[in-house]
Amino acid sequence: MDPTYKGESEKHQNLVQELVDKFESEYEYRIDAVDLEEWGKKPDVVENEDKIGDGKDKQPDIDAFDEEEERFIRGEAKTGDGDIDTQHSITQYLLFSNRSSTKNGKPSFLYIIVPAEKRQELKDTIVKNVPEENWENIKVVSSQKYEK
Repeated sequence: MDPTYKGESEKHQNLVQELVDKFESEYEYRIDAVDLEEWGKKPDVVENEDKIGDGKDKQPDIDAFDEEEERFIRGEAKTGDGDIDTQHSITQYLLFSNRSSTKNGKPSFLYIIVPAEKRQELKDTIVKNVPEENWENIKVVSSQKYEK
């Protein structure tokens, strides 16, 4: 398990909660686990069997499921305070956007929420570091709470 980024900032926790709220209200995803104290159940660690990126296993901020599409959903919050283009984050983008369900072969989706002014930095980092075939599995969400 990667202990990096545990004990997150209030801004990070707010972004995670904002993404949870979007998952429930806009996308109607089933929330299975959230890395926030009040949720109790933490998301599963994703094993980095192929040792991509920094080679370490990673835990998303949110584990969810799209019952209609039968697709796993992972959520990540990035504050934009030096956490968008780190090896840790790049490994998360790589790892969470290239996993497929063993049941139906559908790839999981990764939603990343960032403050609105950091959206382009995140997109540039993804284009530079994630294979093009995984781009369609990544959704960038602009925070409304942190619009600027």
